[in-house]
Amino acid sequence: MQVKLGLRIRFFLYSNTLIVVTMALVAILGAMYQRRTLFDAIVGRGRSLVESMAIPITYVEGEINVGDGERGLIERYVAEVMARNQDLMRYVIVADGSGTTTHSSRAEMVGWSFDRALEPTNVGSEPQAEARIDVNDEDVLEIRSALIDGGEFLGTLAVGFSLEPIERQVRDVAGKAALVALVLMLGNSIMTALYVETLIRPILYLNETMKRAGEGNLTVRAPTRHGDEVAELSDVFNRMMAELETAREREELQRAQLAQTEKMVAVGTLAAGVAHEVNNPLAGVLASIENMRDNPDDEEMRDRYLQLIADGLRRIERTVANLLNFSRPREVKLERTSINHNLRHVVELVGYQLRAAGVEVEMDLDSDPAAVEADHFQMEQLFLNLVLNALDAMPDGGTLFLRTRVRGGKVIAEVRDTGHGIPVEVRDRIFDPFYTTREIGEGTGLGLAVSGSIVAAHGGRIELETSVGRGTTFRVILNAMVDEGSEGEVR
Repeated sequence: MQVKLGLRIRFFLYSNTLIVVTMALVAILGAMYQRRTLFDAIVGRGRSLVESMAIPITYVEGEINVGDGERGLIERYVAEVMARNQDLMRYVIVADGSGTTTHSSRAEMVGWSFDRALEPTNVGSEPQAEARIDVNDEDVLEIRSALIDGGEFLGTLAVGFSLEPIERQVRDVAGKAALVALVLMLGNSIMTALYVETLIRPILYLNETMKRAGEGNLTVRAPTRHGDEVAELSDVFNRMMAELETAREREELQRAQLAQTEKMVAVGTLAAGVAHEVNNPLAGVLASIENMRDNPDDEEMRDRYLQLIADGLRRIERTVANLLNFSRPREVKLERTSINHNLRHVVELVGYQLRAAGVEVEMDLDSDPAAVEADHFQMEQLFLNLVLNALDAMPDGGTLFLRTRVRGGKVIAEVRDTGHGIPVEVRDRIFDPFYTTREIGEGTGLGLAVSGSIVAAHGGRIELETSVGRGTTFRVILNAMVDEGSEGEVR
């Protein structure tokens, strides 16, 4: 899980981490330096004490040898020295030339073999050896010196000095460093909190302003400041937003002008199409009436003219109905409706036009009634528009295929023609209102637009398959009714 830290928190963390790391380095280097210094001091003090002790121990009471017997003098002397240096000295050991302990601040060691005793060869009068050893879990510096009288090697003096004061002082320094670091962190936190108000807050506000701009609000502006990089960034951002806002206003104005132009063009195209769609059948109606008036006794011609009149009026009615349905969609009245019944009725309505155009009809309807819950009249208008569109695509005749299937809770109705097909460049616009590939005055471009809106209003979808020169298929997919009954029970 990724944790998102704010700018304030990161600033606090970075600055305090820098303080901690710096103080840690200072504490480590200081501790190393102090430990070395204190160690050198103890070594120097220890050497001085050992050197000063070696002389009286070697020569007690006028050159009395350590082996001659006045041992009580040595023990008292050692006790006095240790009492004066009890903070530092931990033990004193005197061994004879053979390495046997003759005197010790620890009485139990007298008579023991001292394995760290110096050898009688190559020794001088100065302290000869130093070693760090562990005595009862305490770190001890042992300094050993040879005891020599008149060039004769008498034995070894070993004194143990505690190194605990070093570690104690180092710990004290580390504690003080930690305290200083804590004080610095608190001070830094306070200063950072104050600094945030003058630096980070404008950055955070600019960030929020950019987020609002990214959401589409181009009216936002960052507060104006002076004198730093944040102010420059705010100025650049404000200029950019002003330019974007101006560009958007210009774009919206251009879009409105374009929409108005397109609207006027559409109105003009629509007016021309409506005029043609009305005038042509109206002219046929008027001509048929005149012919009937000139030949009142010709019953055969009268029947023919009446049919032409009826066809012309139906054409005018369809044009007006498409306009009304598009501009003022009627309320959907849901009822049990058979798609099979709708298709058969539509074929009956346009039977004369199909025959006149030389179009054959092949129907392959599912044995299921293909019942849906829909507005019966709108379903009929839907398929009437699709059939008439197919008819327009076959001016030289062809075959109209009508097919229904009920599959997976869906009613699938297909209207397929063998016409010229739909070019690729116009396929995405065939359902747009007022869009038509026909010449001006030959159509309103509303048929397919109305069909698409009817399908959408019934919760279905319409699909298109087309191939130039081979024909077009419109596939209407609607939700089937669960309890469909028989075809005779639905409209």
